[in-house]
Amino acid sequence: MVRLVFAPGGYGKTRLALRLMDELGRGWQWVPVRPGCEGQAAEEATADGAPGRLLLVVDYADARVPGGLAELLVAASRRRGDRVRVLLLARTAGSWWTSLSASVHEHAALLDALTGDRRNVVALRARIDARAPGEVVAQAAEVFARRLRRPVPAELERRAYPEDAPVLRLHASALVAVLGGPADGYGRGDVIAEVLGHERRYWRAKANRQRVELPADEVEADALLARVVGVAALFGAEDERGVTELVRRALPSLPSGEVTSAQVPVRLVEWVRWLSGLYPVDDNPVPAGRLGTLQPDLLAEHLAVGVLGGCTAEERGELFRGLVVGQAVQALTVLGRAALDHASVEHADLDGFIGEALAADIPTMTEAVIQVAVQFPGRFASRMATVLAEQPPQELRLLRSLVHRVPYPSLELNRLAVALTTAITDNDMAEPTADRARWRTLHASRLAEAGRRAEALNASTEAVDLRRELVALNRDVHLPDLAMSVHNHATRLAEAGRWAEALTTSDEAVKLCRELVALNRDAHLPGLAGSVNNHAIRLAEAGRRAEALNASTEAVDLYRELVALNRDAYLPDLAMSVDNHAVRLAEAGRRAEAMTTSTEAVDLYRELVALNRDAHLPDLAMSVHNHANQLAEAGRRVEALNASTEAVDIRRELVALNRDAYLPNLAMSVDNHANRLAEAGRRAEALNASTEAVDLYRELVALNRDAHLPNLAISVNNHAVWLAEAGRRVEALNASTEAIDLYRELVALNRDAHLPDLAMSVHNHANQLAEAGRRVEALNASTEAVDIRRELVALNRDAHLPDLAGSVNNHAIQLAEAGRRVEALNASAEAVDIRRELVALNRDAYLPNLARSLCGMGWVTIVLEAWEHAPRAVEAVTEAVRIYTELSATEPDAFVPLRDAAAKTLDQLNEK
Repeated sequence: MVRLVFAPGGYGKTRLALRLMDELGRGWQWVPVRPGCEGQAAEEATADGAPGRLLLVVDYADARVPGGLAELLVAASRRRGDRVRVLLLARTAGSWWTSLSASVHEHAALLDALTGDRRNVVALRARIDARAPGEVVAQAAEVFARRLRRPVPAELERRAYPEDAPVLRLHASALVAVLGGPADGYGRGDVIAEVLGHERRYWRAKANRQRVELPADEVEADALLARVVGVAALFGAEDERGVTELVRRALPSLPSGEVTSAQVPVRLVEWVRWLSGLYPVDDNPVPAGRLGTLQPDLLAEHLAVGVLGGCTAEERGELFRGLVVGQAVQALTVLGRAALDHASVEHADLDGFIGEALAADIPTMTEAVIQVAVQFPGRFASRMATVLAEQPPQELRLLRSLVHRVPYPSLELNRLAVALTTAITDNDMAEPTADRARWRTLHASRLAEAGRRAEALNASTEAVDLRRELVALNRDVHLPDLAMSVHNHATRLAEAGRWAEALTTSDEAVKLCRELVALNRDAHLPGLAGSVNNHAIRLAEAGRRAEALNASTEAVDLYRELVALNRDAYLPDLAMSVDNHAVRLAEAGRRAEAMTTSTEAVDLYRELVALNRDAHLPDLAMSVHNHANQLAEAGRRVEALNASTEAVDIRRELVALNRDAYLPNLAMSVDNHANRLAEAGRRAEALNASTEAVDLYRELVALNRDAHLPNLAISVNNHAVWLAEAGRRVEALNASTEAIDLYRELVALNRDAHLPDLAMSVHNHANQLAEAGRRVEALNASTEAVDIRRELVALNRDAHLPDLAGSVNNHAIQLAEAGRRVEALNASAEAVDIRRELVALNRDAYLPNLARSLCGMGWVTIVLEAWEHAPRAVEAVTEAVRIYTELSATEPDAFVPLRDAAAKTLDQLNEK
């Protein structure tokens, strides 16, 4: 059994754990797990001679190294689960907890089961029981007074205290009152500062007893003592040598011999003895020389920050230089926690202190930030990335070691990873060509993750060029790496909107893989299958749907061959390929086969999830998400909504486990779910879902604008549609305007990549303007959409002709609304002509759109009252009814409503 108890500092977590230990029943043994000893505790818990009933207590769990903590939880969970308990105490239950599985991949499923179970997480409230805060203070004062043999202060219970006051502050108020300090209500002065004042008297008394030579001035003496204790709280020490170095750090003028602080001679050994005996370590057995520090931690943090505030910037820099990684981790943890406790450090320049710490010793602090950043989102990682960009270390071995410790993907640490890979690729010109190529490939991946697509493409180009150099020297050795680099480069080109080059590059990757397969089929068949699968995507992006379907079919066949040889190894790849194949079938208009294939993909992923939920649940979510779209295309709206709901539910579960990794996918599924809800007529819920999707993307954009701005733009564009559906037309128009503005910003950065999306957004904006009665502006927007899509068709007719048909069809309606008779009729006819051309290329895919344009011709005739064209319009709508009737035979849910609507339009025309 595992329980995580979390609450801010001062809420009484440690006191609660001590109470639990006192009340354990017979036969139970409790063991506090020291930092860094998680692996040892795991071994002892699983040893043959381990106690029959064991409680392992892990304080400050959120500050532990994830790998060690994960190892302990795995060991404890597998050792007679009914006889061992693990109690974790932490300030938060954030991503440090939910991402533990990332550190021990072989036990990821077990760890996700532990961390994902909400029953294992207990949030401790500030109010510990039914007593009012004043009553807590009064009763604590009685206990303190009895122990200290002092009188009990009067009327404490009647004084005002906040209902959410942490128990530590209430108890501190009680102690201050008993000791004679101010107690006329919570908040007069600062009770933490008052308690520290009493601690200073304890430090001075102990120093005097041990004959530590201090300045004669009491204030100066107290400041010197506080500096040493505060530095100890900030950094800690694990052995006697560490304590000695800590005192040197706190008192930099103090060598091993005799020096002068103020005007009094002082000896280093006296300070070390005094500090070591100040707060004895209560671990059992006590590690030799390990330093105990001020407790509880809220007091220690307050003191440490106060000491930093009393130093000059130069002194703070010296304090933070030359730390070991463990001390740097502790220092950042103390500063991060203090930043969360605004009440105790409201006057401190914590941001300034953190900046000085990060810049003082860049290699050590970078490693520390990698360990602690997830505990304090937005606090350390981006600032460390800035420091690295401005002052990058030059040692390649160090940089490479650091970047390998950054998880992938990671929203929180991505900027840091990019800063590291940038420093590597800027300084490795003397390295072997193969190493340079490998690091540019990784650099490109990190840049792409950050949304810096142009830079990612440049890095990928360099990697490919270097691989080509190597292949020219030794083709046999380096051809596999070149094939991999070319494969990745195609993806980078596509992300940059350079579709034609992406397709050419993808084709080259396939050819290289075929060459390798011809030499050694067993070794290189998986690489060929992956390249063919991606090539199908590139072909689809280029509008070459028949070829895309052929490539997708080949990829599935190759993966089926591999699965026949080794099902366990290749079943995930087959599931992925089948899922993509369903999309290609749908694009080709083979909707029944697409549905069958999509169902197979979902079934394969469910099989994989049953074997390893942790590894395959994200892919199941993606497959169910896609399946919802296929069901919607088939008009099976109830099933589509059910699938979409499942996809959202799975992704919410994943976000609860690791928000950093899965939030983008949740945003996408929520956005898609809004579509499904709207199709089911649940418009209020659709609008709520759409609002949530926009909010999630805004959160993501705040973390990384480059990476997530395109998704925010499409989400805002969709949100405008649902606002209009809800009759909130002013808000709809505002959202539509924002979407266009976002796309114009994106087009200014990368015209090739984002011009198609701008056309789509302008197309939709024309509809919003028309709904608002702003017909002149609607017509202008419609004209712009058609113009952009004509430009795109001139560049790639196959890819963009379907969208041009849609915009011309919409433009005809706007022209008709504006009374521009001839132009409207011409545009309507053009839309029909384009869609006939498309039907000739692929009847299954484009026949529904042809029927829509034929109906549009009838509608334009009615709006314009162009009755002289009625015979032609009747002929067009009659054909549309015939098409919809044909389609209804196989997909009645999708097309019967459209057939009936077309029949009504036909009746209107016949009446004239």
